[in-house]
Amino acid sequence: MAEMGHTKPIRAAGYVRVSQERNLHNRYGIDAQITDVRRYVEYRGWQLVEVYREEGVSGCLPPSSLRSSENRNKGNRPVLDRLLIDARSGKYDVVVFPSIDRAARSVWNMIEIDEALRRMDVAVIFIREGIDTSDAMGQFFRNICASLAQFEGRLLHERLVKGMQVKAARGGYCGGLVPYGYKVEKGKFVVIEEEAAAVRQIFRWRIEGRSVRWIVNELTERAVKTKRDRIWKPGTIYRIMNRPFYAGFFRYGNKLYPGEHEAIISIEAFNAAQRFFHNNFDRRVNASKRIHLPVCRGTGGLEPNHEGKT
Repeated sequence: MAEMGHTKPIRAAGYVRVSQERNLHNRYGIDAQITDVRRYVEYRGWQLVEVYREEGVSGCLPPSSLRSSENRNKGNRPVLDRLLIDARSGKYDVVVFPSIDRAARSVWNMIEIDEALRRMDVAVIFIREGIDTSDAMGQFFRNICASLAQFEGRLLHERLVKGMQVKAARGGYCGGLVPYGYKVEKGKFVVIEEEAAAVRQIFRWRIEGRSVRWIVNELTERAVKTKRDRIWKPGTIYRIMNRPFYAGFFRYGNKLYPGEHEAIISIEAFNAAQRFFHNNFDRRVNASKRIHLPVCRGTGGLEPNHEGKT
């Protein structure tokens, strides 16, 4: 970046980011990135205006201000959006990223961010790669490094997915919402007996032929609490009855694994409840989605059988 012609100190902004994946691997933490930015700005003799700090956000997401309206709700990067807004208002002259993958893990997103900043007469620096995109050579190397960052991001995602699959195969907790009737203690599922009793009663009523609406009304009249003290709804009952977790199975992706957690109901009770989708309201649930569990739990990943296909 040319520095001739400036009568005032060059104002610099820094942007640092860690995603959840990075936090798990603890490879290039937020503090280390901030230190790199501060040292670089001090070395160049610039004035550091602000360090924009974004945590727990994936680099695969573009900022909202650079996305088309139909994709604007698919996640966002509020801190990067604020950086772009401040650039438009002339708050700084150059933005310093610790590395290209901190700005974006997609080639297209990286180019969009870089070109948006340069249209606002803001120079862009990537410390680790030693790239200044104010000239053609810098833009060329930016595209190469952005491609490598995108490739690394995809490899990281694949490794995480495989790790989750192995953990699921061992019956481990892979994150997400904890099912009604359970809580997590030290990475293990523990039965909440009061909620488990409600789950067993729901299955008993269903096997007796009670309708989903009748079950909803009965639970409401008995003042049985949901996980978050909300009202019971038909969809809540369907989700409970269609969740193999209660019979001791763990579903990850499109496969079932025998879990290490304590089952609340038997496999036979689970399968029996699936057969009682009999009235008009219940037929809204597609029969092909009703899971039928194998009586033998086995040890590996199982493709779930479906009603009418066993």
